[in-house]
Amino acid sequence: MRRITLSDYSDPALLEVIAPVLANAASAYGAAFFLSRLRGHWVEILHVATPETGVSYLHPGIGKRPLHACSCAKAIAAVSPELLSRDELKGQLRQYTEHTITNREDLAAELEAIRAKGYAECVEELERGISSVATTLTKTGAGSTVSIGATASVRVFTPATRNKIGKALSEMSQELSCALGWNDADAERICA
Repeated sequence: MRRITLSDYSDPALLEVIAPVLANAASAYGAAFFLSRLRGHWVEILHVATPETGVSYLHPGIGKRPLHACSCAKAIAAVSPELLSRDELKGQLRQYTEHTITNREDLAAELEAIRAKGYAECVEELERGISSVATTLTKTGAGSTVSIGATASVRVFTPATRNKIGKALSEMSQELSCALGWNDADAERICA
């Protein structure tokens, strides 16, 4: 029965495994953590966990995010370059703030940096004052279309904090991919 449940890639099945981990991370880090997944040519945030203690005004909300201007979407786009074919991006490189990447070559360089680093960052690209960090659950297979991330103000998510959160998300993604039975998707991921 567990194997059948884990092979179900529906939103409720993913949330059953991932939501408790995001809730723990939100409490531990005092920031909003979220789950996203690819839906056609957009990435959609499905779930947001906010800290139980303290105040968290910042959350990404549920809904679609453009492939070029949000960490959850850029993380998925970085491991799925076919999403960024010329026809797919036509009209989608909209500028949301002065920090939004709107040039195809700049976006390609950003996605290369994400692949090298292992996680994506968004610093005031979608909304002024907000930053986020995200990574996919795996680099290939079903987990490459699912990302987890965290968001806070740029005042809270300094470069050092984003680096720390990025590394924590990478570790969480490995644990979650193992819990979902997706450990075979990435050769370097070994589940206990």
